[in-house]
Amino acid sequence: MTLDLSKRSSGMGGWDGKSSHPVILTKQLGSQLTSVGMACGRLHGAMNDLNMVIGGVDAIYCEMPLQPQALAGHTTFDTILLAYGLYAHAESFAEAKGIRFHGVNHTVWVRYFLGRMKRGTKRATLKQLAIERSRQLGISVANDDEADTFGIMDYACEREGIVPPWRANEVLRPPLGAMA
Repeated sequence: MTLDLSKRSSGMGGWDGKSSHPVILTKQLGSQLTSVGMACGRLHGAMNDLNMVIGGVDAIYCEMPLQPQALAGHTTFDTILLAYGLYAHAESFAEAKGIRFHGVNHTVWVRYFLGRMKRGTKRATLKQLAIERSRQLGISVANDDEADTFGIMDYACEREGIVPPWRANEVLRPPLGAMA
C-alpha cells in the first residue's frame, strides 16, 4: 500500500503482486471544517477498505510530511498537526495490523520516479511530470495525487526488489517532457 496524504485529496494505492495494474485512487478525508480526529478516522476506514480490496498488505510506504523548518508561507500549527497526525495514524494502522511501515522522503521517491531534477523545480512541474511518467508506464491516473501515489509505489517495488508488470518490459526510460 502506498499513501500520499492530505485532508483535501489523499492518493492511495495498492497492488496484490499478481495483477497487471495496481489499484490507485484519490480519497478526500475532509474539508476545512473537519477535525484532525475525523480525518484520521476516515483515513483508517479507507486504508482498511484498500487492504481488503487487494487481499492484504505486506508493507505500507507513506510519503513523510515536510519538516517544519522547510515549510514556508502561511503554514499554521493546524496544518502541521494535520500532516503529522495523518502520517502517525498511518503508521499506527500498520503497527496494529502487523504490517511493515516505511516513511518515504519526497525527494527520494521523486528522484527515482522522475530522475534528477534541477534544484528549485516548481511543484506544479513535478506534479505534471509524475502524471506523464505514470502514463508512460501504462497507468491511468486521474490527477497528480494518484500519480504521486503511483510514483511512491514504483519506488517501493524497487526497494522491495520486485519488478512489477509496468516495469517488466522497460529497456530505456523515455525522457520526460517530450510527450504532447
